[in-house]
Amino acid sequence: MPEIHPIPAVRFAGVDDLSTCIAPPYDVLDEEPKQALLKRDPHNIVAIDLPVTPPKTVGPDEAYEQAGQTLRQWISEGVLARDNEPAMYAYEQAYTANGQTFARRGLFTNVTAEPFGRRGGGVHQHEHTIRGGIDDRTKLMHACRAQLSPVFSMFPDPRKVVEGLLRDCFSGAPHFRGTTGHDNVKHRCWRIPANIVTELQHFFWTTDVFIADGHHRYNTALGYAQSHPDQPRAQHCLMVLVACEDPGMIVLPTHRAITGLSNFKMDALKPHLNEAGFAITEIETPLESLTEQLSGVGHHAMALLDPTTGKRYIIATVSPDPLAKLLPDKAEVWRTLDVAVLHELLIDRILRPNFGGDAITYKYTADVDELSRLVDKPDKLGVIMQATPLQSVCDVSLAGEVMPPKSTFFFPKLATGLIINPLD
Repeated sequence: MPEIHPIPAVRFAGVDDLSTCIAPPYDVLDEEPKQALLKRDPHNIVAIDLPVTPPKTVGPDEAYEQAGQTLRQWISEGVLARDNEPAMYAYEQAYTANGQTFARRGLFTNVTAEPFGRRGGGVHQHEHTIRGGIDDRTKLMHACRAQLSPVFSMFPDPRKVVEGLLRDCFSGAPHFRGTTGHDNVKHRCWRIPANIVTELQHFFWTTDVFIADGHHRYNTALGYAQSHPDQPRAQHCLMVLVACEDPGMIVLPTHRAITGLSNFKMDALKPHLNEAGFAITEIETPLESLTEQLSGVGHHAMALLDPTTGKRYIIATVSPDPLAKLLPDKAEVWRTLDVAVLHELLIDRILRPNFGGDAITYKYTADVDELSRLVDKPDKLGVIMQATPLQSVCDVSLAGEVMPPKSTFFFPKLATGLIINPLD
């Protein structure tokens, strides 16, 4: 295991270009973008997939029941239809990032839901989940009896076995396609021949799978499977699998706006940084270039934006493993994550005891310009991070650890609505 299976897919019927029907994953949307999608097309998948806003909050039962009724109504009206036969699909996302063009390629499939952590062919997590997110997705899954949005996962394939198996599938016109407007990513899907499906199943039998994005959805699928042990289709989780070696596997940094600081001044922070083993340097680097400058500056380098003075600083630890004595029971691969150093050392052991305590919270963004706008008052501090290396995600998962929240931002997101996986 993991066992992969063809999907008895429900898809938008009679439409080759699904651009007005598909959407970003629910957890990056809110009410305003939801309504913009529905204004463009009332049959956009968000009408079902995001019954309650903001995302990861739990709404009344009626909201989820309405989502389920809408799904069944669209099927009865022919807006959605089930494929004649179950299938797997080759999935390509064409996009531009940092001035480069990529075509990230993967596999749309069902995966048998199983608990995390089994080595040599299991499913592994790297991120915490929150109860509200699980409860929201659970209510929706029970109301719809379907999975609407795939979990995004990755797998090691240094010999490029899957790339070779799927290469010919990407030739010719896709069976269905669409473009997400917010990021201009082109999504294309091709049906995979049955003989290749068998070879893919053999490959994944002993291959570890690491969730990149969609921990709440996977946990929900696992809970649904365990509560419906007598239903074979209920044991499956809709997933897109992409090789770690794919050039399009891009992880962006997620920056922090730390809020709720009390009596904060950078001059007061500096002695605490020095005492904790940080070196600090004032810089004049333009905002848009700060992330690139952090690479190679020092151990766990990050940039600080001081809203009071507008000045910018780079801090880095003297030690490559500054949490070794503080958290000796944690795996080294976890202790040496930049985000672990940020939360455990800078926030919990410097900022909280000296500048705000439990009042300190954070906002997250992958956009440095947005971070600058978020850090607009003296009780705030901006932190510009480096991206978490892809290999670290896998290593932390195999060590049985989970990263602090928002440690990774896999770009681009998968589209919701290309394929719906019915569970009954």
